[in-house]
Amino acid sequence: MAEESIGKRIAGLRQAQGWTQQNLAARLALSRVAVSHIEMDLSIPGERTITLLAGLFKMTPFDLVDGTTYPQAKTERLPEVTCIYTASEMEIILLENDLAWLKRLAGQPQYRQVAAELWEDWNKRWGEEDQENIDEAEKSRLLKARQALSQACR
Repeated sequence: MAEESIGKRIAGLRQAQGWTQQNLAARLALSRVAVSHIEMDLSIPGERTITLLAGLFKMTPFDLVDGTTYPQAKTERLPEVTCIYTASEMEIILLENDLAWLKRLAGQPQYRQVAAELWEDWNKRWGEEDQENIDEAEKSRLLKARQALSQACR
C-alpha cells in the first residue's frame, strides 16, 4: 500500500474539521502560506508543528504521521503525547463543572449567593475571551453552557 503524503493527510484532517487554511494557520501561529506549502508538500513540517497539529486533530503525533511520507528521523523525535484541548474547550469544561456543582446545591440556602458569584465570575471571563479562533462546535457548546448558567442564576 502506498504511503499518503503528510500534506494530504493534514489537508484532509483540516477539511474534516471544516477549517480553512487561515483558521488552521491561526491555531498554529503560522501564516496561511506556510499551511498551504505544507498541504502541497512543498515543505515538511517540523516536529513542533506536527505536535501542535496532532493536538488540534485530537490524536497523538505518531498517529498523525503513521503511514505517511513524514521522515522517519523526524518521527523518532516526536513526543508520545500532546495536549488535545484548546483553551476554549478547557473553559467550557470548567463552566460545565461549575454548573454541575451548582445543580447539586439546588434547594440549599447558599444556592442564590453561589449562583450570583458564578454569574459574576463567568461574565468577567467572557469579557476577556477571544472567540476569533473558536470553531463552530466550540461556539455552540459554549453558548449552551452560557444559557444553562443564565437559567441556573434566575
